[in-house]
Amino acid sequence: MIHFSKYHLRFLMVLFLFQFTSCHLFESTAVTTKEINEASAWSSQDIGPSFDSCDELEAEEMMNCFQGVITSTISDYLNQNLPEANSQIDEEFLVSIIVDQQGNISLENAEYSNVLRDALPDIETILLDAIYQLPLAKPAVKFNVGTYVETEFQLPIRILAQQSN
Repeated sequence: MIHFSKYHLRFLMVLFLFQFTSCHLFESTAVTTKEINEASAWSSQDIGPSFDSCDELEAEEMMNCFQGVITSTISDYLNQNLPEANSQIDEEFLVSIIVDQQGNISLENAEYSNVLRDALPDIETILLDAIYQLPLAKPAVKFNVGTYVETEFQLPIRILAQQSN
């Protein structure tokens, strides 16, 4: 018969418990790219950014209202504040706009040509000022996360100008 001391018995008990309780420490919890993409994809349950004036509308109408407020605010500002151009302009460019988790709207990027930049040297400043005229938005809500999320969208802007004399 094998005789164990109290210390050996405790050591064996701890070893035994460790073996059966610690296996979960070595399990992989990696999330695949596919799972991330599926969880991040926009669904019909998610709520896009909005303004107070658009609150009473259904989801699709709410997004159209949101885009309409942005388009009309920026368009009105540009129409009132663009200086006379140095040359004739007929150009469309994309503006990337971000609505952060607090509802702040900012310019992420504007892709306009050197021709437009030469004709309207202050276009970037004027565009930033136009975006600052927008009211505070309600941020988008991602349903499966249950929290506000940052959203980015692109807005096409077309500038038509005759050469000043």
